[in-house]
Amino acid sequence: MISITSTANPAHAEFSPVTDEPFVPHAQPADAQVPRPGCVTTLSDPAVATGSTPAVQVVYAWSEEFGNRYEQFVDRIATIVDRVDWSLDQSTDYDQHVKLSCRSGQADFARSLVVPEKVENAVIGGDTPAHVIEQDLVAAGYDPGNRTYMVFEDFQGGAVAHCDVLCVAVTDEWDSAAMLHEFIHLFDVDHAKVTEAVLHEDADVMSTPWHTWSVDQEFNNYYDPSELTALFYTSTYPHQRRANLATWSMLTAPVCCDVGYSNDLLTAQERTIEADAPYAYPTGFGVSGGGWMQVTPPGPENTVSARYYDGRRSLTMNVQSWAEGVLSVTRRPAVTPGRRYKFFARLTTTGSGSVRLRLTWYNASGVALSSSDGTLSALNPDWAEYNVSAVAPAGAASVQTSVVSPAGQSFAYALDALQLNRCDNGRTPDGCRLDSGLATP
Repeated sequence: MISITSTANPAHAEFSPVTDEPFVPHAQPADAQVPRPGCVTTLSDPAVATGSTPAVQVVYAWSEEFGNRYEQFVDRIATIVDRVDWSLDQSTDYDQHVKLSCRSGQADFARSLVVPEKVENAVIGGDTPAHVIEQDLVAAGYDPGNRTYMVFEDFQGGAVAHCDVLCVAVTDEWDSAAMLHEFIHLFDVDHAKVTEAVLHEDADVMSTPWHTWSVDQEFNNYYDPSELTALFYTSTYPHQRRANLATWSMLTAPVCCDVGYSNDLLTAQERTIEADAPYAYPTGFGVSGGGWMQVTPPGPENTVSARYYDGRRSLTMNVQSWAEGVLSVTRRPAVTPGRRYKFFARLTTTGSGSVRLRLTWYNASGVALSSSDGTLSALNPDWAEYNVSAVAPAGAASVQTSVVSPAGQSFAYALDALQLNRCDNGRTPDGCRLDSGLATP
């Protein structure tokens, strides 16, 4: 049931759901009039969507407690939705957007995008559960089959993703990070993969205004449209569901190539060791010198990347003291001389030992030209991130990424979340993504 009649209660005029927009890892657009993504389908009645293109319907939800402030907030909601779409698009090198549904006969984009809905059974003086909003939309006849709903609550209700008869992403804290976070939940990714709890590492699929706000902004581990056939575990061990967010029907087909934020040159397997079972030999990696490797067996969270990955897909290097141990990604991505590159990796150990990251440059004939080494760093039980950055030398045609342990050590370390940036994003001072701030030798 759609109503635009205002019934605002002056006693509660101080309530505002609007919160600050995210500001890291890089600033949101300064211009409030961010580019409008447009709509993939337009209907005269948004509730009657059967047979139309699958899309997202944006809803402004109000109740008797605070009244209908649609005209006050409609432009703000449209801008937030634009920024949800913008941050999704900025996540990778590829162009992909949220499919949006609009209604015809409206004066402008905001009013065609955002539909007001009175929630008749909203809790007065308390939090309204997400299922109440869902039930209200069902009662109003909204389509459960090919629509997902972004619902901006103008009352107390919390930030929740809920699917029963239909799927709603709801928030009473209005910013693009909160809505993107809940929206991604609707892809059936659990809270081990979409988290607002920042411990010692960044989540793969995560969005908060306090730390990082975009889909896999740091690593592109679980969101890489260039590999649509790659599937990733969405829940912690022993759950087996695998999926690829880039193929979700609520998103447009990914198109090559934007200049994204990370410009990563590694494959999904090289980033996260997803293809191999525990104890197996990691596909796409090699070892020379003192040491041997395996896919990390299932175990405690401090020895595998269990919280933010699937609990068993990091790589373990068993360092031996008799020689320098070099663990490398076997494939050597192409590089351009004179361009800067930056190699990131997360490492942890329960023992005692030191490593450095290395970029080894090769010419077109496959002959090694030189190496660029990062600082030698003592590892610790945290999943800290390390990096090395260098400019490709004259004659370089490819680069190999490695983790190097000096001779004279005997310990084991776990490795995960690798990334090789091509540093030309035009958004940060050196063209690379920002460091995590946890360990940046």
